[in-house]
Amino acid sequence: MKINTTARIIYNKQVSNEYWNMKIYLPQIAKQASPGQFLTIQTSKTGSPLLRRPMSIHKLTSTSIEILYKVRGRGTNLLMQVKKGEELQVLGPLGHGFDTDIPFTTAILTGGGYGIAPLKALHDLLKKKKKNIITIVGARTAKLIYKEGFTGVRVSTEDGTAGIKGLLTKALEKACCSNLKGPAAIFACGPDKMLQAVAGVAAKYGLPCQVSLEKMMGCGIGVCLSCACRLEKGGLARVCVDGPVFDAKEIKWNN
Repeated sequence: MKINTTARIIYNKQVSNEYWNMKIYLPQIAKQASPGQFLTIQTSKTGSPLLRRPMSIHKLTSTSIEILYKVRGRGTNLLMQVKKGEELQVLGPLGHGFDTDIPFTTAILTGGGYGIAPLKALHDLLKKKKKNIITIVGARTAKLIYKEGFTGVRVSTEDGTAGIKGLLTKALEKACCSNLKGPAAIFACGPDKMLQAVAGVAAKYGLPCQVSLEKMMGCGIGVCLSCACRLEKGGLARVCVDGPVFDAKEIKWNN
């Protein structure tokens, strides 16, 4: 059930040159939320900008939700200025999250750049389930890498400033070729081109793969259709309500 509520900010702090971390007291939403779902947040009290900003759930407790965000435009610039104790309007939990009930022993979490954001809540849940975890973090350059709190981390950068030089899929292929502990599954988030490549690797090695799509969401509740994506079986899906997490085989990558 979606809840629209006024939420108190526990903290809002810069955690790297590129990323900010906001913790929000949200007991009603937190107790219903699951990894892979998201919130929409009104970034100011003036009503401008009009549209709320969608934010994936980064960390989850019984009473609070954390988001990880980059300052990229007017909305996130306003969000950056919110202080501890202030309040914002929040709607959630929204969308469908990751399915962790499928059979697997090893989870390969694969985040490209800002795509690492929704994978931390999933990581924490999988640790509780005693799954073996490999975390692959990729970005263009080292300053865009965020790996705080993850285990089994393997880094790749396109310019070679950290970890393996090359695309994230290079590190993913190495992981798939390694001596995995039991059956494995891939959980990924990042730009579409990266997710398409990850889906290709998953198909090559016969591994189930769930992808969290990054799309522009105007309303976050399936009305405006700004986040529609094409499906392999034909037709469209609304990422905000039918996703954002899909089985990689469902998505028509070559539109």
